Amino acid sequence: MKMLLIIFRESLALHVHALMKAHNVTAYTEFHNVSGTGETGPTIQFSLATGANRMILAAIPESAAYRLIEGFSRFRAEHIREQPEDLVPLHVFALPCEQVV
Repeated sequence: MKMLLIIFRESLALHVHALMKAHNVTAYTEFHNVSGTGETGPTIQFSLATGANRMILAAIPESAAYRLIEGFSRFRAEHIREQPEDLVPLHVFALPCEQVV
């Protein structure tokens, strides 16, 4: 099993949710108004701003995780051409995950 940590700008929420739905990911935890700074700059720290971040945690089987990662990679590659300096505010991290309770 893998724990996917998906961090993205509020403005990408519809795309991220559509991609997860297309890959049959229906169970996850989502955090709104996540602040931080990174390669795409600092986030705006008030709710529902298009510059605010969201974060999703999804524990899914390994094979499904790799299919979803491939979907996010394709999405990022398609949108990287539209962004200045090749920066897309979407990051996906995969962590080992073991349910213990």
